[in-house]
Amino acid sequence: MLSRKEAAVVTDVQFAEPSEELVSSGEANSVPPVEQKQSALSKPVLKRFAVNVASLFSIHVANMLLPLLTVPYVVRIIGPERLGLLNFSQAFVAYFTLLINYGFDLAAVRTIAANRTNQEVTNRVFSEVVVGKALLWVLSTIIFGFISSFAPGFREHLWLHVCTYIGCIGIVFFPVWLYQAMENLGRVAVFNMITKVLVMLTVFVFIRQPNDYIYQNLSLSLSQVALSFIAFFVAIRRFNITFAWPNLANMLTRFRNDSTLFFTSVVATIYAGSNVFLLGIFSTPYHVGIFSAGTRIVGIMQAFVSLALNQAFFPIVASAFGESEEKGLTVVRTIFFPVTVLMMLISAGLWLIAPIFISLFYGAKFDDAVIVLRIVSLLPITLGLNNLFGVHTMLSLRMDKAFFRISAVGSILSLTLNALLIQRFGPAGVATSWVTTEAFVTFSFYAYLRYKGIQVVKLAYLQDAIAFSKGRLAVLFKQ
Repeated sequence: MLSRKEAAVVTDVQFAEPSEELVSSGEANSVPPVEQKQSALSKPVLKRFAVNVASLFSIHVANMLLPLLTVPYVVRIIGPERLGLLNFSQAFVAYFTLLINYGFDLAAVRTIAANRTNQEVTNRVFSEVVVGKALLWVLSTIIFGFISSFAPGFREHLWLHVCTYIGCIGIVFFPVWLYQAMENLGRVAVFNMITKVLVMLTVFVFIRQPNDYIYQNLSLSLSQVALSFIAFFVAIRRFNITFAWPNLANMLTRFRNDSTLFFTSVVATIYAGSNVFLLGIFSTPYHVGIFSAGTRIVGIMQAFVSLALNQAFFPIVASAFGESEEKGLTVVRTIFFPVTVLMMLISAGLWLIAPIFISLFYGAKFDDAVIVLRIVSLLPITLGLNNLFGVHTMLSLRMDKAFFRISAVGSILSLTLNALLIQRFGPAGVATSWVTTEAFVTFSFYAYLRYKGIQVVKLAYLQDAIAFSKGRLAVLFKQ
């Protein structure tokens, strides 16, 4: 942990003070008396952490693994080209998802987690986030309609894009950020699993010939909408939410306070989420299909690293940093070693199973996807460290602007590499660009923290990390 002298060096980090958002509304950043007495890594906290990791992992694995179970059936009917069209449409609509989410989710988790017992704050944030997303959905729909109707390349597959875009309605109402902040994700996992099983069954019923491929995205969109409405109304009852229309001044404050996180998400999406879209624009649907096949299983690992572990861990870190920098860094340093080892094992496993996985799930037509999978098998390592250094440490210490700048440079690097590699190397070039950019951003986060006098990696915490890992595995398997 930081000594008093080292902590004094970090003069721009105001970890123990109220956030700008709460100061502007006259509310102090408070921690419940009971939680102040608990260790940041106490048994009750870590038990909730283990349960929430398991719940979130089941949510995101269900989102990707259950559709994956239909892959051997679907791809043999529709082929690589139509698979590429499906994934290109998802990449296109992902930009509207990004706009609708704005920076609301992370900011809301950060605020509610630090004020969990303050019902007034929870009600206000909930109302502002839902209304904000609804307004951005209207704007997104107008933009989507214009592009899809007038751009020839998109108009050609209009109904496919419409089927995919329907899922954006669910983005407005899915309050996973509220469940995160309250560390209560079990119900979401159950609802999600039931919905995805039903969707999987519809795929076998409706996809019988190549031109039925659009039903794949339609079924996924409808499942997202159904899950979102169920989770929305359960959250209102579970957390005693009282919705109230926010006034214009509060909404403008919300958009202004969350703008940095939004633009950070934009630049991060450029280097981490635009690969399929750029490949679809500058190459062929076949190449998009090959790239999508090679990266599908890595997407499941991303669900664990960037979504499940990240979303369950972030409220704990935010709460710990709300008490003191020392407690927050203790949590991050303790988790560093087990996460790094786990990600290295996952990467090694992905590299080894690449030929077997592609052959089993996709068939001989997708043999070119093996090299793609082996290149992106390095991503779990970079993504795990990226989240620890960036999301859990820098954002918790309110280093939002530095986080944005580093992500912006990463976006420029990604666009440059893609411009150089797509035409010559196709899917393998895009995979190389992705891994290189992630590695650059991860190292930059670490270097910036060291520049500020903050050491996230400390060998002195190795013994604590081993004890932590044993305890969490025991709790997880018991649950």
